[in-house]
Amino acid sequence: MKIKTICTALAALILAACNSEIVEDHSDYDEYWYDLTVGLPDSRTKVSEKNSPGTPNAVNTLQVLVFDDGGKLEASSIQETETAVLTCKAGAKKVVTLVNAPELENVTSYSQIKTSTSYLDDNTLDSMVMEGETDINLEATTSITVPVSRLAAKIVLRQVTNSFTFKSEQNKEFKVLKVYLLNAVGEKAYLADVNPTVWHNKMLLDTDDAPYFTYEELSNPVTIPYNGTWTADKYFYCYPNHSQTDSNEETWSERYTRLVIEATLDGELMYYPVSIPFIQQNSIYEVSLKITRPGSTSPDKPVTGVAAEFKVDVQDWITRDRIEETI
Repeated sequence: MKIKTICTALAALILAACNSEIVEDHSDYDEYWYDLTVGLPDSRTKVSEKNSPGTPNAVNTLQVLVFDDGGKLEASSIQETETAVLTCKAGAKKVVTLVNAPELENVTSYSQIKTSTSYLDDNTLDSMVMEGETDINLEATTSITVPVSRLAAKIVLRQVTNSFTFKSEQNKEFKVLKVYLLNAVGEKAYLADVNPTVWHNKMLLDTDDAPYFTYEELSNPVTIPYNGTWTADKYFYCYPNHSQTDSNEETWSERYTRLVIEATLDGELMYYPVSIPFIQQNSIYEVSLKITRPGSTSPDKPVTGVAAEFKVDVQDWITRDRIEETI
């Protein structure tokens, strides 16, 4: 009888211990794990840009990666929605959002994000790649909005005016054939600045290599009479170019991005390159061009005696530099 009582007591203790462990695990889950809903500002999904082709605010895919305070990936999601819900442990987090970007595979830490590369041809006019991050301290089921910005910059040719100085040139036919970006950066690390190794239209237009939104060959060349103005409104895109110095050497080296107007003056081919130093992401650079003399013989060499006036207006995806140039 005594032995039976001891065995019964032991069984009760073991059962209590097991039940206590189960309750503790369940309690831990309830107390320390929460749902985190990540969304984007309304402007990224509802606002379209006036007079700009495509839908630059469209959200086609949303990729969210959540890292713990040690930089280790804790949760991730990619889907064709404007919000994502992830279950995360309580504590300090870094939340990274990528919009319209290819899925990042094999990323296990925050440091790996900054060595992951986006390429210019990952973008389309209806699917611009965007990035954003924010820090939170997760203490309960929470919804947050993460601001994002486009990786690309937009270069806009607003207008070209025929203002040739000499009468002999005023009477000649001036015709615009093409407009394009030269020395356009083609890659960018997410959430970081690195020296690019991919460039498009290096010193010359290369339509076999360059994304379609870096150039336009006019199907109907535009003739601009003397004292006439062509309202172009041509839009082009590239990744940030933080080159500190420019170069016009015929051997390739890092240099400024240029917006080039390719034209003829009475059938003679010439170029009007406008250099744009230090291009930043998510910014617009508007260019107005006044032609006063024949152009350069190379698209990568500026016209002798170029004078440029800049009005700086720094805003998010509005206008960073308005360039009015007299050539």
